[in-house]
Amino acid sequence: MGIFDDAGANVLIQGITGRAASRHARHMMDYGTNVVAGVAPGRAGRIVDGIPVFDTIAAAVEATGATTSVAFLPTGAVGDGLAEAAEAGIRLTVCLTEGVPLHDVVSGLEAAREAGMRVIGPNCPGMVSAGRYLLGFLPVERMPVGGTAVLSRSGTLSYEAVHALGNGGLGVSLWIGVGGDRVKGSCFADLLPDVLADERTDSLVLLGEIGGTDEEDLAELLRDDDLPVVALLAGSSAPEGVSLGHAGAIVEGGRGTYKAKRASLEAVGVDVVTRPSDIPAKILAKRPTAAATRG
Repeated sequence: MGIFDDAGANVLIQGITGRAASRHARHMMDYGTNVVAGVAPGRAGRIVDGIPVFDTIAAAVEATGATTSVAFLPTGAVGDGLAEAAEAGIRLTVCLTEGVPLHDVVSGLEAAREAGMRVIGPNCPGMVSAGRYLLGFLPVERMPVGGTAVLSRSGTLSYEAVHALGNGGLGVSLWIGVGGDRVKGSCFADLLPDVLADERTDSLVLLGEIGGTDEEDLAELLRDDDLPVVALLAGSSAPEGVSLGHAGAIVEGGRGTYKAKRASLEAVGVDVVTRPSDIPAKILAKRPTAAATRG
């Protein structure tokens, strides 16, 4: 069983008394996520929408057995928040916070690595196992369940892609927003084994952008696999040194260019499209061959 199979079974929410966290807690529960606890220092004993609140993650884990955390934290609290979750035995943390100082991200991820805790984010919209659970604030109301996994560095672009999949008669199995920061808990290459292990997944949509080497690193891993993959890369017209709004979406020194990313993906059989509406037809065209080779 992979870590994402039961990630929605025992969930706590860091920062649950905040306005955004309390609103999205109900959204997550309505989708099927079992939110068992919330954490807000100094507010133990409160109840938020039926969810008991604890002062510390350790106390919440001891009382409820929580294994997954969704972090709605202020920017300055993320480093300590990730470390606290790791020390308390949380297996997976989805960190949604945008604009976290680099030093705090590095220290928090180091604590997570040492404890064996997986991290999605920061600066991401979360993840969903379609029809099972939601961790974060992805728009799942009209998301059909199906066989296509979606990995994305851009939240908004993934919304468009999932909408296009539905319009094309396709559905989603696993949808993960990895975040747009340069330093993050999980890159595309880190998540590929989880995608391949998901029994419902028969294809992958990759939503990348200029900057960094996430797409090139993934291409190397796809070289020996027959999973049907379609990619859309943002930033084809961006000049070097110009940010797209994500800290990681800057081309520097000739690395991370649109041309290089597209070439590396196409070299391993990935179809690269320029519009979300083009994705469904490409997926459907690749599926028959994949079904024969993957069994």
